[in-house]
Amino acid sequence: MIALLVAASVGLPSSPVVDSRLSREEAIGPGVPDSVSQLLDVREVRYLGFDGLEHQGQLVCARKRCQDLVDLFGSLRVVRFPVRSVIPLSAFGGSDSASMAADNSSCFGWRGMWGSAEPSRHSQGLALDLNPRENPAFHKGKVVPPDAKLDPSIPGTLSDTSLAVRFLRSRGWRWGAHWRRVQDRQHFEVKP
Repeated sequence: MIALLVAASVGLPSSPVVDSRLSREEAIGPGVPDSVSQLLDVREVRYLGFDGLEHQGQLVCARKRCQDLVDLFGSLRVVRFPVRSVIPLSAFGGSDSASMAADNSSCFGWRGMWGSAEPSRHSQGLALDLNPRENPAFHKGKVVPPDAKLDPSIPGTLSDTSLAVRFLRSRGWRWGAHWRRVQDRQHFEVKP
């Protein structure tokens, strides 16, 4: 059933609102080692915005897992699951905090894990944050991004039965909502 959604037509206009049209170098951003950059692709994705219009953005992701995410966004369009924006983290000066505050969905970010020097799966293009303001993280009594609220009745919010969660799990991705150290409801990741 999930695979069939990817191929379905959604009847949205053929000219989307373009949220991001960066070159490969701009999308990946400065300071990324060539050994990492060579493993990344920049892919255009289309999605239904919270304004009800079709939008086009860009994901920077690990080449070997990009198709999972392109297929995911195609399926989300079919079920009319809204996404605020999909703009590479580099457009936010590489700041994960600024991207989350803007409710931006992104994949690659050259950074470590929270509170650790260990590289994040984001630094490999193997993680996706989806609608951070609707799906905040809860860590040591703090909500990230600040002022975000979890309200399952709001469109764009994830749950165990959401298409996005089921779809990515079927492709081997893990959802961070039920982790012990942090409940990261926006976060999906996959092993290299």
